[in-house]
Amino acid sequence: MLKEQVQHYWDQQPCGTQFTEFPWGTPEFFADVERFRYTVQPFMHRLIGFERYKGKRVLEVGCGLATDLLQFARHGACVTGIDLSPQSIRLARQRFSLEGLPGEFLVADAEQLPFPNASFEVVYSFGVLHHTPNIVQALAEIHRVLIPGGEVILMLYHRHSIHVWLGTPLYIARTLRRQQRLRRGAHLWRTLVELLQRGTWWQTEWVRIYDGETNPLGRSFSRREVRALLHNFQDVRFHLCDPVRRRFPRWINWLNQRIVAPFAGFYLLVRARKPTPSQYSPP
Repeated sequence: MLKEQVQHYWDQQPCGTQFTEFPWGTPEFFADVERFRYTVQPFMHRLIGFERYKGKRVLEVGCGLATDLLQFARHGACVTGIDLSPQSIRLARQRFSLEGLPGEFLVADAEQLPFPNASFEVVYSFGVLHHTPNIVQALAEIHRVLIPGGEVILMLYHRHSIHVWLGTPLYIARTLRRQQRLRRGAHLWRTLVELLQRGTWWQTEWVRIYDGETNPLGRSFSRREVRALLHNFQDVRFHLCDPVRRRFPRWINWLNQRIVAPFAGFYLLVRARKPTPSQYSPP
């Protein structure tokens, strides 16, 4: 049921469509989505290095409109994209057709990848796996379809980030204002006790609504948790970054990008490799 809800949510609003007013599927629509993505996330080309994968077999898990996959393809990668949303796959195929580039696109589940073992040299998934119910199974599938020595590139939401630290109390305050529960002191004390009893529930809710109030599932992870999830991989590396906030003054974004984000960014970019047989530890 939860996965059906996730599929329905992203099928109604494929990632990126909310940032443009052009009709879906038009050249102007795709150009506007691409412009917005790399303006708000200016670190993408530098950190991902799309140009490094010429001739590589690249799979994107949760490709959406295939904006990122297009960058790999433009630099000569052999690309495949899967997504749970049929609408996203339809738009991705249309995007590549307009560009005149080859690419394979399938409606598929990250937790059950429809590919043989060792099919890809690179698996890329940016901002997707924190929306799947069973991330452990999804990572096991990524490990399976990678060749020995293959690379995985992920972005997951970072729990220990300034976005969560500041956003959680703001979300609590907004929720309480809606419920009008701060009118009297007695209500205030009951509310504080309730918040302490709920623990991290509020934090989890704040991360969930980052992609929309009705988003059914969204989670964040610490670096320690990600290392545990990637126990079958080696050479795990992290890089923290943060999108540009359009509502913030330019100087705040400048400070955030250069000083805060490298230590407490909301985007946790992860790179790791599948060991070759000779690199597995003996039993």
